[in-house]
Formats: sequence, C-alpha cells, structure tokens
Amino acid sequence: MVPCDRNLRDCELISCRLRRVEPLCRLPGSALQQLAMCGFYEDLEKGVTLFRAGEQGRYWYAVLGGQLEVRYHAADTKDGKRNADHIL
Repeated sequence: MVPCDRNLRDCELISCRLRRVEPLCRLPGSALQQLAMCGFYEDLEKGVTLFRAGEQGRYWYAVLGGQLEVRYHAADTKDGKRNADHIL
C-alpha cells in the first residue's frame, strides 16, 4: 500500500506496530503517525537484500519482526589481504 492510499485506520495500525519497536516507542504519537503516513510497510521474503555497502541509502528500515542478517566486509589488512565476511 502506498502512502497516498492510506486512511486513518491504516495509519493507526502501522503506528501501533512502530510503537512496539524499542527506540521508536519513546517518540510522541504524532511523530509515529507521521512516519506511518509517509513510510512503506513491507513483508519481505527470506534472503532479500535491502542494500549493499557503498550504495547511497534512499530509505531507512525498521524491522518489526522476524530475523535480520547483516553482512559486512572488513577493511583490507596492512598486508593487502582482505578479511572474511562478518555476519552480525
């Protein structure tokens, strides 16, 4: 559902879900409603890549449930060898 198609009930449901996210629960209700009005709500399949290192970020994500895997590459070492991938 795109933001322009949302009604007040949709925004209330999304803002209630956002309120369950620890860092967001401290925000005033009006801020959560604004996020709900302009944000997108997506259910993503396992294995979807949201973005890659070096890409310019266009969105921010709040993971409301499920699992998230973050992979990053360590910087090259002094001897020019690359360290292995890290999974958080």
